[in-house]
Amino acid sequence: MDFKALLRLVRIHNVIGAMLGDLMGYLVSSFWNIDPSKVILSMVVVGLVAAGGYVINDYFDIEIDRINKPDRPLPSGRVSPRTAMNLALGMFIVGVLFSIALGPLPLALALFTSMMLYFYAKDLKRTGLPGNLTVALTNGLSIFYGGASFMEGEWLIRVLLPTFYSFFLTLVREFVKGIEDYEGDKANNVRTLAVTSGVGKAWVISKVFLILVLAVSPLPILFGFNLIYLVILVVFFIPSVMLSIMQKPSISSASKARGYLKVSMLSGILAFLFGSIPISGAYLLQFSFQILLLPLLN
Repeated sequence: MDFKALLRLVRIHNVIGAMLGDLMGYLVSSFWNIDPSKVILSMVVVGLVAAGGYVINDYFDIEIDRINKPDRPLPSGRVSPRTAMNLALGMFIVGVLFSIALGPLPLALALFTSMMLYFYAKDLKRTGLPGNLTVALTNGLSIFYGGASFMEGEWLIRVLLPTFYSFFLTLVREFVKGIEDYEGDKANNVRTLAVTSGVGKAWVISKVFLILVLAVSPLPILFGFNLIYLVILVVFFIPSVMLSIMQKPSISSASKARGYLKVSMLSGILAFLFGSIPISGAYLLQFSFQILLLPLLN
């Protein structure tokens, strides 16, 4: 076992993404009214719970990964199953314990998410849509957790928008991942959308959801976000979503689409993050943009 294998086991890049999502949720909810101790603790809790979720997922998926991803740390033998289980449970427990300092709601969310990630990896992943919804929900909760750690003023309204986007983008990513892992999932009776409905239909449903996300993506401008949000949306978010939509409806193109969706997720986080900065000039431009959109909404 080596350190590089452990980093791959916890999917450190995804953990960092979850922590950035939490940071964005806090800053969006507070409009950058920062309490450093709360922000850091909130990010640590989300990072630990997310990492535990990725490790426990690999623990229960070792046989599937022998087919789909034999170079992963567990099927390749670089990390033992016992080590993986102990590591996952340890991170869940420490994350929940740390959340006590943030209050009752963050504690409840950390405990609920840890339990959902465990049961997803153990059973729900093989149920198809319920499993996909669980992943989308827990990913969205990483953003919501940042808002719950602030929990002042109009925090709930502000944090629900990025939580909504995260939920639907993650749901599509799960559909696409099911397409990518079609052969191994079918061999192990994992009832993903691609296995139960076919690869072609899974692609169609995924692209419909992405088109809906694109259609509503400018709306946060009307809810207090500045034009930095719009710039990142146009330059990074929309192109990456479009590239996912344009992929051929095949198993081989699913990996590329999933990569573009990761860019969409990251650019979405950055759009909400910087779009919530209280810049007076930006809000003046935002108000002008709202006036231009009003005839389209009536």
